[in-house]
Amino acid sequence: MKGMGRDSLRIFWVFLFVASLPHSVNAQVFKTDPARFGAMTCQQLWYVEQETLSEGRVCLTSERAKRAFRRAERCISSSESILPKATRAYLDKLRSRARSKGCAGF
Repeated sequence: MKGMGRDSLRIFWVFLFVASLPHSVNAQVFKTDPARFGAMTCQQLWYVEQETLSEGRVCLTSERAKRAFRRAERCISSSESILPKATRAYLDKLRSRARSKGCAGF
């Protein structure tokens, strides 16, 4: 760090700190392509929905979901508004498909 000014050193440490943070919800990668939703069963759609919520750190409400994702990172909110717009749009597509298939609970 020899020869670095105070501002440069501060920027360096901020960069190291940010780089060490866990991946953000904003960087959430969807494991299931929405084009496949039509071929999935209601059970599979439920699982993908709960998995997406869990990865987004939204608190799951049903005991079944809590058991299925008990090893997930701790939730931070019960509101889906913490999710990025892309994740909410993904869930909207999934839920719409589930409703069109007549899946209970959607």
